[in-house]
Amino acid sequence: MLSVENLSCGYGRAPVVREVSFTLEGGQFLALLGPNGAGKSTLLRAVGMLRPPQSGSCLLDGEDLARLSPGERARRVAYLPQDTQAPFPMTVMDAVLLGRAPYARFAPRRADRELAAGLLERLGLGELAFRDISRLSGGERQRVLLARALAQGPRLLLLDEPTSSLDLKNQLGTMSLVASLCREEGLTAVAAIHDLNLAAMFCTRFLLLREGGVFAQGGAEEVLARENIRAVYGVDTQPLTLRGRPYLLPIPPD
Repeated sequence: MLSVENLSCGYGRAPVVREVSFTLEGGQFLALLGPNGAGKSTLLRAVGMLRPPQSGSCLLDGEDLARLSPGERARRVAYLPQDTQAPFPMTVMDAVLLGRAPYARFAPRRADRELAAGLLERLGLGELAFRDISRLSGGERQRVLLARALAQGPRLLLLDEPTSSLDLKNQLGTMSLVASLCREEGLTAVAAIHDLNLAAMFCTRFLLLREGGVFAQGGAEEVLARENIRAVYGVDTQPLTLRGRPYLLPIPPD
């Protein structure tokens, strides 16, 4: 469904991300891993054409995303930014309805409002529907933006640190929701995420970046191997297994 081929992207002439390639089938959930500065956010934005790549291609269902109009891309690809600040005052409901803009010619329809209300309920935000988004906590705003992204009805969901402002319960709830949408509805998702264990719990594919290039990619046991974590993060770990999935216990330095 998603094919990224030799993608390079950066700021100015020097690429931050260099010749990254990977493919995902419909329903897969990819964890984009790597230390600060490895290029995770830059790669995510390049895949979504928010920052045009310097070279390479991104095909979604066989179509080159760079050749689609912004409106056509918005009906196929949704992006959840790390920054949750609202650009101007609006209610939570209005913020989510912005996700329906690629489909609404003039004003949101009744079906759009019902869809938005259902997403808010699913994310535990129903009681906040008519509150000003600027008065919410960072974690609540992050879930509102996730609802907005899902309101687009995308085939591909790109998430930049989707759990960074959330407490433990909502971290699990958010990742579980995205994983279930992938598993049950065929959504394909890519999340840049720092928490390796949270990624191991819910993601089905893994791509580990180092200095803008692909260091390893594949399944959890292959990518989250002890030697890979040591080489990329400079941290030793004790690998464990929890419910059939790998779990990494960091070992403090002497």
